[in-house]
Amino acid sequence: MRSFLHTVKCLVTAPLLVVALSFPTFADAQQNPFLLENAKKDGEVVWYGTLTGGSIVGRIIGAFEAKYPAIKVKYLRLGGAGLIERIRSEARSGKYLWDVVTAEYIQFFELPKYVALAKYTPPDFTQYSLKHRDPNGTWISFYGAIATIAWNTHLVKPAEAPKDWKDLLDPRWKGKQIGLPAEAFQWYGGMVAYMGDKAGREYMKALALQDPQTQTGYTNTSNLLVAGEFPVAIIRAHRIEDARSRGAPVDWSAEANPVVISIHPVGISEKALHPNAARLFEDFLTSVEGQTLFTEEGFLSSHAGVKPRFPRMNLDRIKYPAPPDAKVSEKIQTWLTEFQQTFQIPVRR
Repeated sequence: MRSFLHTVKCLVTAPLLVVALSFPTFADAQQNPFLLENAKKDGEVVWYGTLTGGSIVGRIIGAFEAKYPAIKVKYLRLGGAGLIERIRSEARSGKYLWDVVTAEYIQFFELPKYVALAKYTPPDFTQYSLKHRDPNGTWISFYGAIATIAWNTHLVKPAEAPKDWKDLLDPRWKGKQIGLPAEAFQWYGGMVAYMGDKAGREYMKALALQDPQTQTGYTNTSNLLVAGEFPVAIIRAHRIEDARSRGAPVDWSAEANPVVISIHPVGISEKALHPNAARLFEDFLTSVEGQTLFTEEGFLSSHAGVKPRFPRMNLDRIKYPAPPDAKVSEKIQTWLTEFQQTFQIPVRR
């Protein structure tokens, strides 16, 4: 309150500060009317992201627009590589059409090579794990996911369930028996970084010899596993937990060594056309209210005040976590190329 009153006093004596205070550092929108009013004047926020257009995107947009009806959210969904190329291409042309960007960290950490991200710390910034926020304030993880092994319990007996990665090399899983998302290069990079270059690459080559079948997307892979298209798969655990909660015959391993953790940062363009609306949108995404939307879908939250929907998803229960590593992001093109070559995945043009 003292900080707020001080701000008001400064505004009375120095009106020129209004512009600077349009971009608050620690302030709730309701306590900082300047952000909210200027966000209303912006009228919209343009969001580029890699989240699929499933229920979570609709819920985020619906909840935000219901809370702030004067501001509309325009969402453009792009694949990881497509996101980077789109933003880089626009920057080359001197165009900055996006306000907010979200992506898996392996792509997100590539963006500063091409564009500048604004420094902004939303109200709940300090409630986030230190490893899941930038101390300089250019990003914060707005949700997380873990990659591991899953199986269809109608097709796999409990004693035969592959609990660790080496189990997938068993001859019984050879010949299109393993589902593999065609975009799992972050998992590939995380695995190799954790196992070590030599051991990790040798494992991937051995897994490729099992002739897994690839398909677009983690969500699609999980759905096909539920449908019995293949007995085992490499998946995101929250999709399987959500399916299990609705009675689907699937399970997943918390004992795999490692379980690869992915965070998904959100950042704001330094040249955003709607800077106030962008900040208000980030405030919402990283608030308890916004984070609860993610945990209700099964995703992980790095917010200290938000618990996972599924207790089994608590990171304290993961024996061998492979945390997000900036070094993985630094070699994104290496992982992408190696993953596609190793598993003979066609390159999209």
